[in-house]
Amino acid sequence: MTVAEGPRAPWATRLAAALVIGAALAACSREEPAPQAAAPAAPAPPPPPAPALAPARAWALATSAVLTERNRERHDLLAGGPRIEARVREWRENLVEWWGVRSRAELLETLERLDAGGHRREFERLGAALERMSDAEIRALLASRGYDDEISQRVEVVTRWYGRLGAKSLLGWDYARYVSLCRWGYLVGYLSEEEAWARIMPVARRLQRAFTSWRELGENYLIGRQFWSLSETRESGRLTEEAYRKLLEDPKSPWTRLPWDTSLTDG
Repeated sequence: MTVAEGPRAPWATRLAAALVIGAALAACSREEPAPQAAAPAAPAPPPPPAPALAPARAWALATSAVLTERNRERHDLLAGGPRIEARVREWRENLVEWWGVRSRAELLETLERLDAGGHRREFERLGAALERMSDAEIRALLASRGYDDEISQRVEVVTRWYGRLGAKSLLGWDYARYVSLCRWGYLVGYLSEEEAWARIMPVARRLQRAFTSWRELGENYLIGRQFWSLSETRESGRLTEEAYRKLLEDPKSPWTRLPWDTSLTDG
């Protein structure tokens, strides 16, 4: 997003900008994160081979690969693994804990919220507000909020990335989680297979148009995650970055096997 530079806003506009920032930060604190399943206590037995996905569908699933890899799930299955009772129960619980999703209706509402704006809406509002403020005004705003670590983190991320990301905003972060939610929704029975693919494929095409490589998409996911939560970044950010690097380097990774410009017309 390109913003023309202009005169500093008068005090009333600066106050309005501060109120926008406050609303944006409050909304961020309410936004649900992406679930992360606990690592298994012991290595699982080798999984059976899965029927090969069409390249377009395999590519679409790979847009959610950072979280899939982080959760040690399968990249080649829509459900991320077998649809057995234990996994269905586990992911129903995860959806409640992390997203507040208890039903098909709540899943559809959450998907609509991500599609309509997700975290990128608050990222853009905060970025636009900060661009109209001086460094001294930003410091004063942070001081008025007690130099809260989470708020300071969001301001730092936006200051660094808002102008550089432009129209891409946090599209990769929001829509990678959208794809993951569709996969989990299918796993737990909130979406049929046909419904899941009907939602995933248009999102995959949008991501392919917006970004130029798996690396860029993955980087956008990491930026969005940092914006979402400082505490989660501190707790598991290193593991998420390791998953990202593995996807870029592992010859078996879907990111190394599937060219970025794979045709998605037949998905």
